[in-house]
Amino acid sequence: MNIKSDFKKYCAIVGYGIGQDYNKMKRLFDGKLAFDYLADKKWENSDVEEYDGIPIIRLHQLRRMKGALIVLFPRFASVRKVILRELEDVESEICYVHDIFPTERCIRSEELIALLPNTVFMDDFQNKIVYDETIPANIRIFFTGRNSVVRIGGNLSVNHLDIYCEDDGNCTIGKRTSVEGAELYVAGAKLQLGEDCMLSRGVRVRTHDLHHIFDRSTHKRVNYAQDVVIGNGVWIGQEAVLLAGSKIGTGSIVGERAVTSSAFGEHVIIAGCPAKVIREDICWSRDGTGFFNHERLEECIDDTGFRYINESD
Repeated sequence: MNIKSDFKKYCAIVGYGIGQDYNKMKRLFDGKLAFDYLADKKWENSDVEEYDGIPIIRLHQLRRMKGALIVLFPRFASVRKVILRELEDVESEICYVHDIFPTERCIRSEELIALLPNTVFMDDFQNKIVYDETIPANIRIFFTGRNSVVRIGGNLSVNHLDIYCEDDGNCTIGKRTSVEGAELYVAGAKLQLGEDCMLSRGVRVRTHDLHHIFDRSTHKRVNYAQDVVIGNGVWIGQEAVLLAGSKIGTGSIVGERAVTSSAFGEHVIIAGCPAKVIREDICWSRDGTGFFNHERLEECIDDTGFRYINESD
């Protein structure tokens, strides 16, 4: 769409779908994009005449308007698809807010590799990436807010890793860690993934819930963001979910599809939903049991277990 600079050609600019996405994004494009009207289906049968100091326009009025630019705010494509059906007979141009102002940016590790020998990246919203010169491909970092920092250690092995940072997140990935497939969601707290960790596929780690939860009686919030700390030499199994407040001690194993927001000590196996300790005083090796049948740790090709066998947090 060739609409990124010439807004004067439109008779009016209308923001449509005014919810949390509008309120979240408006601070990022303040002064760069001004709206003449706002519209939302929730106002169709209300007496509300303005929102955020901007006049409200109803859908029947919008249908009579020609030559306007309608900017959709909802982030999810499924929601935008519903709105487009509502606006199918409107004689104005329609776009998504990211089409004219990229408030969300995806930084691929290939872009960071191209910046070497520089090992620091910073955007216009004080988001920062500090990375080692050995950074692998297949990492994507999504910034949708401000003041987040991502630190990527050296000699990682990554098949697929997505890191989603909103406001005030701090994410650290320790050196020599391997990731088959994981999604990390960071905002308002710290996510620390130690050295020599191993993440299987489908792993999800969150420092925050996606939505607010309140106590029914007091109306006070009960789900603030919390740090997630994963020690060195931790193995996280397929489709495990670590939620805000999770702490996994050095040398431990998180079982397949385990779910937790609790703290666990060193050298334990946790499993289940909610996860609990099922074995203590363990260490592990990356050597596959389908190829080897070792009887003792000393037989293993991978000797990482020895590195942390006596370590204390």
